[in-house]
Amino acid sequence: MDYSTCIVLLVLCSKCVGVNIRKIEVPALVEVGTETVVLDCQYNVDVMSPRVGLVMKWFFNGSSGLVYQWIPPMRPQVIGLLKGKVDMNFKISDDPLQAYRAIKIRNPTTDLSGNYTCVVSTFLEEDRQTRTMLVYSPAQNFRFVQEKKYVFLVTLICSAENLYPRPVVVILSNGVPLKQAVTEMKMDSWGLYAVTTTAVVHDDDVARPWEEFVCELSLPQANYSCNRTTVYYPGLMPTAHIAAFEVNKPQERLSNSGTASTTNDSLVIILFLLLEVATH
Repeated sequence: MDYSTCIVLLVLCSKCVGVNIRKIEVPALVEVGTETVVLDCQYNVDVMSPRVGLVMKWFFNGSSGLVYQWIPPMRPQVIGLLKGKVDMNFKISDDPLQAYRAIKIRNPTTDLSGNYTCVVSTFLEEDRQTRTMLVYSPAQNFRFVQEKKYVFLVTLICSAENLYPRPVVVILSNGVPLKQAVTEMKMDSWGLYAVTTTAVVHDDDVARPWEEFVCELSLPQANYSCNRTTVYYPGLMPTAHIAAFEVNKPQERLSNSGTASTTNDSLVIILFLLLEVATH
């Protein structure tokens, strides 16, 4: 058989056993806490022979990250990152050449964020497509509080935990970010972020009789955002300690006049303690 005859036969055979991926379905965004997520690779196989040599694979972040392999009629294999996280009994079709083309992942976590590539091949052809999935973790323990240690200064503190991917946090006054805000970011062993943003504000810079501040937290890649609001009344006394006695003050309750009622409460406590000392 000469070379030209071999070429003709190969072309004819490629038409007999062709493969192409029609559609790959990988959710772009998945929130932590989702019970299951399905990655599906829909392909066509033109078969004129019972032995097509079909091999179906999933890769994570490149050709070196094989995570799933199925060679009909055998059972699929889960490898590497997805081991122990896939429902092995899940079938998406009764077709013997389509049954296990999809992966059903249980309880997806943030470390599964990345690029997923489906590769389908026969003896003569191969096709592949890639999609990206982001498993994001929204804010937990999201708090926005005031701390006042000095008469004319208030510290605004915004904090949140267990975030993924890297968050962006701003403190706003009348819709404008405070330039003096400082952000500290930490990552734990699971790759989750904890963030604290603080801003010190002088009473002279606060609109009277009060001003509303907003802490806005976002995960831009996940199209996720949330916020917390606090209202500050300038002129309040320090809230950390009562002078001279180092007794923690109760949480401030604002009176109808817009001043803190705890100022009078503090004076009462001090007078009471002085009377106690005098009587002994």
